[in-house]
Amino acid sequence: MRPIRTIATLAVTAMLATAACSGGDDSPDDARPRGASPDLRLASSLTPVDSCDDLTSWVADELAPRVGPYGAVGGRGDDVFIDEDMVLEDAAGAAEMAPSAPSADLDAGGTAGDGERQTSGNTDFSDTNVQVEGVDEPDVVKTDGERVLAVSEGRLHLASAADARLLASVDLPEGMYDAEMLLDGDRVLLFGTGGGYGIEPVFGDVPVSDGPTDVVEPRPAGPGIPGTRVVEVDIDGDTLAVGDSFVLDGTYVSARMTGDVARLVLHADVMERLPFVAPANASEAAAQAATEHNRELVEGLAPEDLLPAWHELGADGEAADDGPLMDCEDAHVPNTFSGFGMVTVVSVDLSEGLAGGVTGADGTGVMAGGQTVYASPDHLYVAAPAWVDWGTVPSAELDVAAEEHGTDIHRFDITDPAAATYDMSGHVDGTLLNQFAMDEHDGHLRVATTTGEPWMSDAGESESHVVVLAPGDGAMERVGSVSGLGRGETIHSVRFMGDVGYVVTFEQTDPLYTVDLSDPAAPRVTGELSILGYSAYLHPVGDGRLLGVGQDATADGGLLGTQIALFDVSDPAAPTRIAQTTLADASSSAEWDHRAFLWWAEDGLAAVPLSSYESTPFEGLVGFTVDPESGTIAERGRLTHPAVSDDVFGEPVPLPEPIPVEPGPGGGSIAPGEVPPDGRGHLPPITRSLVIGDQLWTVSSIGLAASDLATFTDTTFVPFG
Repeated sequence: MRPIRTIATLAVTAMLATAACSGGDDSPDDARPRGASPDLRLASSLTPVDSCDDLTSWVADELAPRVGPYGAVGGRGDDVFIDEDMVLEDAAGAAEMAPSAPSADLDAGGTAGDGERQTSGNTDFSDTNVQVEGVDEPDVVKTDGERVLAVSEGRLHLASAADARLLASVDLPEGMYDAEMLLDGDRVLLFGTGGGYGIEPVFGDVPVSDGPTDVVEPRPAGPGIPGTRVVEVDIDGDTLAVGDSFVLDGTYVSARMTGDVARLVLHADVMERLPFVAPANASEAAAQAATEHNRELVEGLAPEDLLPAWHELGADGEAADDGPLMDCEDAHVPNTFSGFGMVTVVSVDLSEGLAGGVTGADGTGVMAGGQTVYASPDHLYVAAPAWVDWGTVPSAELDVAAEEHGTDIHRFDITDPAAATYDMSGHVDGTLLNQFAMDEHDGHLRVATTTGEPWMSDAGESESHVVVLAPGDGAMERVGSVSGLGRGETIHSVRFMGDVGYVVTFEQTDPLYTVDLSDPAAPRVTGELSILGYSAYLHPVGDGRLLGVGQDATADGGLLGTQIALFDVSDPAAPTRIAQTTLADASSSAEWDHRAFLWWAEDGLAAVPLSSYESTPFEGLVGFTVDPESGTIAERGRLTHPAVSDDVFGEPVPLPEPIPVEPGPGGGSIAPGEVPPDGRGHLPPITRSLVIGDQLWTVSSIGLAASDLATFTDTTFVPFG
């Protein structure tokens, strides 16, 4: 089977919610950006595709008027050049464009709140810190309480939790240097996070003249179309075996898993894939020749050119087979054109293995952007900034259109383990911070957004909103909203818990807003706490308590270092900060990656990676004992991993023992630029931590370490093989 040319996972563009909002001041009266032209209402209903002919006709109709000498609007169009004296002949005498061979370098639900505590036998252990209980998220480390798996620099490692011993390591295929994984029993599913993998697709029947001069020069070799590497690794006792390996069209956005079923979200763009040509010079003849060629290319589209593909890789890394990820009938197209971005959702039942989910053509998708993923046990949502055809926006309204961002949200039903099904879409004004800006509760989707810009002093000044969407007649419609949060500021963190939402905005001070969502039609702000600094991540740590990880700040907004803060939110009308500690001149990856944060409610441990290169240099992990009831935070201890050599002419070598670390600022630190004693170089960042029984495990790029959970001592370091 020849490689398939991918253009689109065609389905829906955004639907705008037009229901009236209530419950807030200065709320927009519809889903259109305030002050913008009605032409910017990019609402569209959906038309199911009944056949492959319908699919090719829709794409050709939308592409044709946008095609010119440099390809389509928004295309790259600079790969192939046509000289001015090249002449296109009648399509009846056309010859098919020569196929491009594959490149040789193919190897190139409910809110979680207690660290997802699990039990294996009699051993309690923590799982990945996820947003929704029962919905797993991919990460670089996973455990089942007996084994620990970690991905580091293109290798997968398996360790025994019982005796802190490395059991096996295996090289992953090339292109998976930054892979993350999901674990189901004895099967691991790993994803490479994007980039071209050398798959050079063969395009369909494009009429090109075979006249006296060449019309199209050979396309220059490139990295190939963007693809996502997906690999299965099986655990057999103390060994690891790499199984099926695929490249899927599109870059990896994220994944979620409920039960045994993983849902992969991919995003691609047709403009990165079409082999448009461009004139070799500025002459009118060259421009005309290029335009005609590009139009004929569009007219020659075939159904197999329009479906995203899977490419199975053989042992040598070359494409051994391929096929479509979805059928034409699984596509929907918008009535209002909204760009050529596309999202695909692929379902893989890990109990059945990778191949069946990928090759079954059971994928589904939307003709839309894909940037932020959120999932409940029943639905998966993909959000992205709404597409705007800037060429149609009046020049007088460009500034308004740029300031008033909008976000499209697409919902998929994931209750069927065999396949996700596109359900409906919605639209909100503003931009979303991250996945925590979305939350499904009692059939409603709550969304926190920011409109405008914080530096604007006129109508474009920023403010934040909480919008409630509900399933309507073919779309998610807005049923309520509250606005006016943090004027002149932007959202820094969001957490929804039951009927209450917590929103942190920041510019100079940190207002923590509590939003009552018990009546979806009339959400309202019930409390506000203004303090210095901000929380970039919020985590529930008991009834009426939130723990925040962020930055302390001065009165004028200058950042001072990582801040751990405990909030009493038992009275929504009067939230208070009851404890706080600051780690000067430091930052933590937990501020922007929630998976780096550990909360172990069993003994009140909160742990975060920490980096500081200023007054008290440190690279490692800091643990705190948090007592939500008494309102105290006390540092429990610090951990580092062994230093690695700074030999630039060879591989970094971990030293055999961790550097002893004492609690308190500066413990285990080395001065910038200094080499520690005994030839040590630099300390590798600790990226994750987890609990298994009475041990705290930490993860870095060079290995795992198991320490006493209560004292952070008696550390055993397990270097990666």
